[in-house]
Amino acid sequence: MLYPVNLDLSGRLIVVVGGGTVAERKVRGLLAAEPFVSVRVIAPQLTESLHALAADERIDWRNECYVRGSLSGAFLVYAATDSPALNAEVAAEAKECGMLVNVIDDPDASSFQIPSSVRRGDFLLTASTGGGSPALARAIRMELEQLYPPSFGVWLERAAILRAKLQEELPTSSARTEFWRTALRPDILNMIRCGELEKAEVELRHAALDIGAKSSHGSG
Repeated sequence: MLYPVNLDLSGRLIVVVGGGTVAERKVRGLLAAEPFVSVRVIAPQLTESLHALAADERIDWRNECYVRGSLSGAFLVYAATDSPALNAEVAAEAKECGMLVNVIDDPDASSFQIPSSVRRGDFLLTASTGGGSPALARAIRMELEQLYPPSFGVWLERAAILRAKLQEELPTSSARTEFWRTALRPDILNMIRCGELEKAEVELRHAALDIGAKSSHGSG
């Protein structure tokens, strides 16, 4: 049984052993999630895309083969080579050093799994099968992509800003709770899904003012 957790990787060193297409996917996922993460790639060869990231100094490329000690200072490790034996060596060192490690195509040897995910700004949805069926996780992710288009990320930012602006009108915790319940009304969610963010914001603003008025009346 896996425990779900969101990690803050800012300022952390992540080591990826391997320079192929799988390693590239891992690196791109890391950079997309946390632009200030430090990613070190250990491999004698890289994909063209990883070469470009190294040239732009987005990653630290160590043009060498993995040897014991290569993981020094890492918080999290990916063993992403095409050699199961080498991946096992990487995993063994990582575990001995108390580092989190993910071994491609070997969930039993991994201390964490990366779920399929849909990211809309700070809005993050994930689906995991614990390595049992990556295909099912991908299928669920594709459904989530359709249900929650990019407009939801924009809406989350707008709703948070609006809530801050209306802080005086929402003086109690119950009023703020009611505000977020309103923001999740089916009709408002449908507006967001259709990209009608201005219309949704007007509806939420009016509702927030009503909530604030009721709260003030009740406290008075």
